[in-house]
Amino acid sequence: MNPPAGFWRRYAAYSLDAALVGLLALPLCWSRYLVHRSGLLDGLASLQRRLWELLDSALLRPEATPLTLANEWAADPALRAGVTTLTGTLCDLLLEAGLIYVVLAAAWFIASEASPWQASPGKRIFGLRVTDMSGARAGPGRIAGRFFGAAPSWLLLNLGHAIAAWTPGKRALHDYLAGTRVELAPSAPAAMPRGARAWLWLQAALYCGLLGFIVLRYVQLLWEVASGGLA
Repeated sequence: MNPPAGFWRRYAAYSLDAALVGLLALPLCWSRYLVHRSGLLDGLASLQRRLWELLDSALLRPEATPLTLANEWAADPALRAGVTTLTGTLCDLLLEAGLIYVVLAAAWFIASEASPWQASPGKRIFGLRVTDMSGARAGPGRIAGRFFGAAPSWLLLNLGHAIAAWTPGKRALHDYLAGTRVELAPSAPAAMPRGARAWLWLQAALYCGLLGFIVLRYVQLLWEVASGGLA
């Protein structure tokens, strides 16, 4: 059998597959967003108006403590109704989008990893393949079990995926459940491919940029509220 694939190489391949599946799912998810768009925007606007009304009222009552205001806001019927409506609409949208993604991902991974390639497109690009424990090609049933066996890992906040960094054979939880392993493809270099490294660095840069934007935006909102810039 070939050497097992390392954690970061596996992650690079999976994240590339996930991005490609996301691109395929985007048009379908966008169509579902358009269905819910009016309800989301109306609910958000109504909720924002009520929040600013409550905030304006609170500014006129400097003697009110934060705990008192929090209790009053939690009991406000208009605010509670707005949160309930917006949350319900958002949950419906996320559930539909998630179902679309899972169906496409199942077809993507099962069809490709059970094929003669023995690898999803991301794994194939980065020189990996999926086998059974003897190093032979895994059948469709085993590959399907591997895909759906990843569900506990997601429920465990990806701990089932992370164990591939230190388990014997670099196997994740779904590999143990399905009796599979991820190894280097024949003739694949043992070192991390340059493309995989670049892909990982790109993700790190995007993550840091998004985090920085969120923090700056949050600080900006706090400053505007404190200075009375928002009405």
